Amino acid sequence: MDCFVPRNDDQTLIHTSQLFSTEKNQRCGILLLYMALRSLTVVDIDEAPKKKRKVVAVKKATPKAKKRPNLEATTVDPDLYVSAETTEKVSVKLPTKTTPKKPATKKVAVKKAVAKKTPRAKKTTNTELVLETAAGHDHDHDHTPLSWVPSRSIKGKEKNAIKRHPLGHLLLESKLREAGFRGGISSDKKILEKYSTDESIFHIRPQIVIQPKDRKDVETAVKLIAVETKRFTSLSLTPRAAGTGLSGGSLTDSIVIDVAPHLTHIAEAKSTKEGATIVCEPGAMWRDVEKRLRKADSYIPSYTSSKDICTIGGSIANNAAGPDSLRYGHCAEWVESMDVVLHDGNTYTLKPLSFKELKSLTKEKHAYARIAREVFTMIEKNEALIENGRPKTKKNSAGYALWDVISTNVEDFKKGKGTFDLGRIISGSQGTVGIIVNLTIKAIKIQKNTTLIALPLFKLEDAAKSIVTALKYNPINVEIFDALTFDLALKNPDFFKTRLEGMDYYKVILSMYTTFHIRFGRQTPEFTILITLDEATTKATPAQEIAAKVSAPGVKARVIKNPSEVEMFLQIRRASFSLSKLLDPEKRPAAFLEDMTVPPENLGKFFMEIKSLFKEFNVKSAIHGHGGNGHFHFYPLLDFTKANTPLLIERMAERFYNTAIKFKGNICGEHNDGIIRTPHLSKLFKKPVLDLFSKTEAIFDPDDIFNPGKKVNPRFDIKESIRHTN
Repeated sequence: MDCFVPRNDDQTLIHTSQLFSTEKNQRCGILLLYMALRSLTVVDIDEAPKKKRKVVAVKKATPKAKKRPNLEATTVDPDLYVSAETTEKVSVKLPTKTTPKKPATKKVAVKKAVAKKTPRAKKTTNTELVLETAAGHDHDHDHTPLSWVPSRSIKGKEKNAIKRHPLGHLLLESKLREAGFRGGISSDKKILEKYSTDESIFHIRPQIVIQPKDRKDVETAVKLIAVETKRFTSLSLTPRAAGTGLSGGSLTDSIVIDVAPHLTHIAEAKSTKEGATIVCEPGAMWRDVEKRLRKADSYIPSYTSSKDICTIGGSIANNAAGPDSLRYGHCAEWVESMDVVLHDGNTYTLKPLSFKELKSLTKEKHAYARIAREVFTMIEKNEALIENGRPKTKKNSAGYALWDVISTNVEDFKKGKGTFDLGRIISGSQGTVGIIVNLTIKAIKIQKNTTLIALPLFKLEDAAKSIVTALKYNPINVEIFDALTFDLALKNPDFFKTRLEGMDYYKVILSMYTTFHIRFGRQTPEFTILITLDEATTKATPAQEIAAKVSAPGVKARVIKNPSEVEMFLQIRRASFSLSKLLDPEKRPAAFLEDMTVPPENLGKFFMEIKSLFKEFNVKSAIHGHGGNGHFHFYPLLDFTKANTPLLIERMAERFYNTAIKFKGNICGEHNDGIIRTPHLSKLFKKPVLDLFSKTEAIFDPDDIFNPGKKVNPRFDIKESIRHTN
């Protein structure tokens, strides 16, 4: 429970320094104050007079057909399509004080540190806190840090010694205002509940939510927490954007810093020879960035399947990768530069550096220079260990990508070849080493005149051979969905009415039934493989010839020429996750097995064992994913209201993850580690590599103020943190 001491009418918080003047008595004073408050004047913030926290507006809406969904009108669907559920947008006006002059901030580029002065903030009467999150859940959990994998000391104490100091969070609002923070701040129970969940399986309630107005607000918050965390060790900042994450990376029991409401600026795209570049803030929706890029006939090829509902910053923080990543790689590869607030509260521009530029940078005396120097030294001393420790699968967002920081080997880099880029660590870090505040992203020309080949497979063992053959022709993507997905589409044609307009809907439904009844002979294939080829490929090798090569025994692949049939296949693939909800409305598709990746040649055996495991656990799950990368999503339907579900999740995770490793795979292809996979990284990496990850995090964030418990040093008990609602 949070508490406050009213002072006059504005209900601001009394500083402990006003009550206890000596350092010697401070700890005792804080304890006495807290006890006194509990017994005499403690008031739950949620029970404060209604006039002090007023809900200005609550809006609900459902998505309209054929329009890109607005975040306020949709829940998160992690696989491209959005469900018809609603979300709330809540505006809360909170009392504030006159903000004093803010401290000067600085943005440091590669070669030169440039100080920027911050103008005096204007006196305000209120600040609006805008919530744009998926609908929250009612179950109220209290979470305490876990003690089971401490690998590093934090603030002079081991992980298991960290205790929450309620007063540390209680006094934070007034301290932020005094420091010049202008954005929204709330500890209201209803607000906190909205931030207690994302699209993962977890429920963890924060203590405070802040929404920075701009970069300076982010800097102010980081500087303040860096100071206050030395007294109150539980204070930390966890960045959050659209809340579409599946691993629990944006959940915390401390402070959420939400960049989605205000850090949304998008500049006009600038055309280049290859396509375009675009500058935007991390809270910008991917769909909106994509609209700007279309004017330059370009797109970001690492686009995620959830691009209609996720932000650019969230995607890069997870180093996400969607269908076209088969050819074009993860998001990190398309970041030209990024502005990042590091642990000292200053903003630095990170971009690829030559060896000469790196040497010049390391002579500077600021946080970026120190970090660059120490990271380079660490990589130089452990080059072989790092290279041998990287996952062998093409897709990976696990750990810190130390193997990508230097684009060549160290020796060649010293000779002037290649680049050094700390942005490769920031991308995929889930906000554990800094907070992104601006991005410059590269884009390429939109793919035109593409060709789709469809292959229905009635035997799982045929999948590997067909996919491996398809890879020889350098496809843009190779996607896959299973029989359950196709059956659910056939049984629920109305599902597509919100996704298609007018005659498009009827044409797609007609194609679906024609395909099933005539082409498939009323036999649902175990898997349907979709291969997309570009114009250059089909000019070199005719599409019909490629289709013949990828065909399986007794089953021919077809070149799909009818646009309605093309749309039908793509619609079903994209809707797999949402369709799985219709199998049992009283259960929830659970995201914890959904990111496993194996080499394509092992797919057949891997699928056979996966199906056997689902049967053993008596759980149903739709299967879909990026077949060319050997990357598949499994969302088992579970009842989270049952008491045994946390134990079931724990047991299933152990068995399924081990199966992926058995087939030389990876447990984290594109959705990142978060809460769910961080404790299992020892299955994927050996201890010396894990130690390098811990060292990396400590170099960037020596006081552990950024999103602790993710990537390294897991601190949340998975079973205790699982939501209790469907």
